[in-house]
Amino acid sequence: MFDLLGTVFGAFDHSLRPGIRETIDSLRESGYQVDFWTSGRVEHYEQLLRQAGIKGEIYKKSAELPRKPDVCIDDEPQDWMPGHLYKVEMHFSQDTPGPEILVAEVLFVNEKANFFWD
Repeated sequence: MFDLLGTVFGAFDHSLRPGIRETIDSLRESGYQVDFWTSGRVEHYEQLLRQAGIKGEIYKKSAELPRKPDVCIDDEPQDWMPGHLYKVEMHFSQDTPGPEILVAEVLFVNEKANFFWD
C-alpha cells in the first residue's frame, strides 16, 4: 500500500517520485498487489495516477480496507497503519526529489518482519 502525497507524488508539485513507476511495475510483475491510499481527495489522485499511466485502486486512509496490506509505504507512517511500516523520505518536488524506492527494500521490510514474527 503506497501513500500518494509525498510518497508517490511530490508534496509541492505532484511530480512523480523518481523511479516510482518502475518500482510499482516490478512489484506487480513479481506477483504483488499494489494499491494506494490517501488522506486527500480520491478523485484528484485517480486523475494524477491516470495521467502518469499508473493503474491501481485508491482508498481513503480513514476507511476500512478490503484486505490487510503486507507493507505500508509512507513518508509519515503512523502506528495505526496495518501491515509492516516502511518510512521513506518525503518527495517534495521535481526540483527536490525524494530518493527512489527500491523493490528490494520493500521486499526486505516484509521478509525481515515475517522472519522475526513468524
